[in-house]
Amino acid sequence: MTRSRLPDMDDPELARVTDTGLPFETALNASQVQLLAQEVILRVAAQARELRAEARLASVARVEHLAEALLAPAPDDTAAGLVRDARLAGMAADTLYHGLLAGAVKTIGQAWSRGEVALPDVMRASGRVWRIMRDLRDVFVEITARKPGQRAVLALCPGECHTIGLTMTADDLRRRGWEIELLMGYDDEGLIERLEESLPTTVAIAATNDDLALPLARTIVAIRAHLPGVWVLLGGQIVVSVPDILNISGADAMANSADDAERAMLDHFAELEARRTNRL
Repeated sequence: MTRSRLPDMDDPELARVTDTGLPFETALNASQVQLLAQEVILRVAAQARELRAEARLASVARVEHLAEALLAPAPDDTAAGLVRDARLAGMAADTLYHGLLAGAVKTIGQAWSRGEVALPDVMRASGRVWRIMRDLRDVFVEITARKPGQRAVLALCPGECHTIGLTMTADDLRRRGWEIELLMGYDDEGLIERLEESLPTTVAIAATNDDLALPLARTIVAIRAHLPGVWVLLGGQIVVSVPDILNISGADAMANSADDAERAMLDHFAELEARRTNRL
């Protein structure tokens, strides 16, 4: 789908949007929330794979029904219920995401590009999509008989030029026995492509400059859309200088030292191990 520009923020209809449900809504201004809502819609819509096997069980009627529910006036939890019912009925994770949810979001995006859907409704739908992805996180995380190892990707936020801190953290974690892939110098698309190749379960992304709060949030939205089961750790000076950065970015946790990062990742791995033990 073409990455079209959202309508002008002077649209008076935006006054109807009082609660999108996006995690960063209370910490950003209206235009920033709009940009991130757009990112959610466009990124998730791009995951629709109608021609692949995982989409075959998500019928056109089912996809359209979910799209209508995502656009329904608030308050309404029909969309979440439809996805939950599909999950409980045994729909596979790939079909659930790439067929049903992404297909419905693509339907919304196409209607929006034709001017058939109002911006406030698109923004509300983006919040519902984000919450569904959060609530169904367990579906997207592959739990196998293999214990999670001490492996992670450390990435520099696109647009960030300070590399020394992240490099030192990577070296420190490697000395502690971690297997670390260090990614620096990538733009958003390049970073996503690399992550899709390596399919990590844990990504730590670092930023220093306060001005990167919004780009950081957009990058995390993109990561979650392409890798819905990934766990995201936020690091760098920005976790100190921007007090609400965890809420703004939508990350799972944050750390400002190698010790804090290791502790957070080990806690996450312990949770995965507990879930693995309970499932097997």
